[in-house]
Amino acid sequence: MGAEVGISKLREVLSDRAAVSEDPFGILQAITRLINDINTLDVGREMVIRALAVQNCFPKELQIILQSLIQSVGLFPYLDTESVEDLKDQITVEAHKSPFEEEGFLFHTLQLRVYRELLLGKNVVLSANTSVGKSLVVDAVIASGKHKHIAIIVPTIALIDETRRRLFRRFGGQFDLVTHPTQKTDASRPTIFVLTQERALGRDDLEGVTFFVIDEFYKLDINRDPSDRTIDLNICFDRLARSGAQFYLIGPNIDAVSGLGGDYEYSFYPSTFSTVATDVFVRNLPRDYDIRFDALREILFELSSPTLVYCQSPTKAAEVAESLLETPVFVEPKPQMAKAVDWLRTQYPNDWIFIRALERGIGIHHGNIPRALQQYVVRAFEQGLIKLIICTSTIIEGVNTVAENVIVFDKRIGKPGTPSLDNFTFKNISGRAGRMAKYYVGKVFVLESPPTEESSYEVSAGLDAQDETTPFSLILDLPVDSLTSISKERIREVEFYSPLSLSTIKLNRHIDADDQLAVFEMISEDLLHFEDTLVWKGHPKPHQLLSVCNIIYSCLDRGRSLGRYGIKTGAGLKAALDLLRTNKSFRPTIDYWVENKNFDDSVSKATENALQFMRRYVSYTFPRQLMAVSNIQAEIYLSEGRENVGDYSLFAAQAENLFMEVGLFALDEYGIPAELSRKLGREFGAVPTLGVGLEIVKGVNLSTERLHPFEKEIVADVQASLNF
Repeated sequence: MGAEVGISKLREVLSDRAAVSEDPFGILQAITRLINDINTLDVGREMVIRALAVQNCFPKELQIILQSLIQSVGLFPYLDTESVEDLKDQITVEAHKSPFEEEGFLFHTLQLRVYRELLLGKNVVLSANTSVGKSLVVDAVIASGKHKHIAIIVPTIALIDETRRRLFRRFGGQFDLVTHPTQKTDASRPTIFVLTQERALGRDDLEGVTFFVIDEFYKLDINRDPSDRTIDLNICFDRLARSGAQFYLIGPNIDAVSGLGGDYEYSFYPSTFSTVATDVFVRNLPRDYDIRFDALREILFELSSPTLVYCQSPTKAAEVAESLLETPVFVEPKPQMAKAVDWLRTQYPNDWIFIRALERGIGIHHGNIPRALQQYVVRAFEQGLIKLIICTSTIIEGVNTVAENVIVFDKRIGKPGTPSLDNFTFKNISGRAGRMAKYYVGKVFVLESPPTEESSYEVSAGLDAQDETTPFSLILDLPVDSLTSISKERIREVEFYSPLSLSTIKLNRHIDADDQLAVFEMISEDLLHFEDTLVWKGHPKPHQLLSVCNIIYSCLDRGRSLGRYGIKTGAGLKAALDLLRTNKSFRPTIDYWVENKNFDDSVSKATENALQFMRRYVSYTFPRQLMAVSNIQAEIYLSEGRENVGDYSLFAAQAENLFMEVGLFALDEYGIPAELSRKLGREFGAVPTLGVGLEIVKGVNLSTERLHPFEKEIVADVQASLNF
């Protein structure tokens, strides 16, 4: 107990600059004792970081001791290399130099160890704090020149662009960067693929990859989340690893990993190494919103540095933003936001909370915000234009921000009634506080009680321990030699009893097998009737689209996705699709949803419902459902001897791109809003690929008067990321 009290007291002293100045030598002496004991080394490293936060309080003659302590705990990025005079120390510093020495980067001890393992060709699984700089090791491996074809699998499209920008700055002239399905590759050229798992599975040119990375590898855990995305990530890992490619899996707060299959040898590092310290302040407040909001306002009054406020859902984020706008300190508009706000008011309903909050220097970040606007909020935060972002869990999925403070407003994740945050997710959110060499000590404010500490967290992939509960869509896509006897028997049963072939079920693997069977039965009951409405290619006629929408609603969706948008029939789905595809902008669709909103809903909620419907349903769920119907009707009519069958792939691809030109819609991933992309592409006709879209962006003259000042700012940022 005495040691714990001493550590707490040392933390307290290091947070008080006056107290540090009173006894600087005694403080360094106490830190040294912690470092010299293997049982308290991690705490000693933490204290070194806290000392760095107040390093100006230490006299010049003691700075050499602090520099020595930095070396002792492996924090070489913090080292003042010019002060290193001892030959032995100079050799140690030399060993920690990264390939980016000219950028001022030294490896810390953990980075160096992992880098050396990877250069030896070993597979590595690294679990470490967000601040550790796991991606710097990726860049170092690329710089080594050992691999010519590399794949980096990231969890979100937003992270694709962030990763692309980083890699382009360092390797733009050395490697082709491939991020989009429309980009073609040349096997003779060095290439880095930056893809989500879905995009990786959709490519047939990854055979030459010799090194791959999976970021946030905890998403392989089939027990934690047996969703389509988890299954796709497992299949993606299996295909790349089975090809013989070396792998580097990175993520935070994991104590063990299992189920990767394939008898792969790998080094697992569950490291507690950190480059920032964290202070956690727990309020233990009741769930009552008003009490928590009063506490939030009180905390924000005291903070002046960049802050993230975590909320459980977009709805709750909007409530918090609305409440803050009633707070005097957030009433005055911020001049630096004027251009963005003026442009947003021409494109979206003026009452949308995203606009009203941004006008007052508050960013909102969650999955219903258009991707390019999410990126703008993060960029404005990084540039110091705004100091506060109200966010949901989207901010923890690999979006790197420079925040000193994190406020956990809600103890839950998702809609009301959902379970409390577990300790793993809580740590991920808290890990966003602090930034190496910027904010040495991050501050986390927990308004309710924190989650119960878990003894350990193990990531269990679904490739190895297959049983009756393993998702069928996963085992169906694995090689036969990796299947267990149970999985083989499950496949044989389906093959024997199902009227649909395994190949069709596999094509539709994102659709439940029972739902596929329902489609088969509906069509089979009246082949002649459906032949007129289902056998089409390209663009459907009105009655054909209605027929498909009826099948989708009745057999595949059953209101599970569409019900949340108030769509209760196939005709309602067709009407919503027609509204979107027949207009030259998204505004009529948004206005329709606002005009027909529920009486109790706000304009903001209706706006975000429309945006969510377009992005989550039309662009993601609908194309999968549509192609399931396409594949099933094709099998049915081919088995009946028909020469002509339907093929809905063109229409599905158009829906996936929200009925925009593919190359224009793809610019959203680079930070250009769809509304601006349409304007830029107005004179170009077909824009079939991302490459063509980027050429349009490169050719924009920023002195033109046809662009709004905010649009010029957006285009200039993208041009800079393309080195143009």
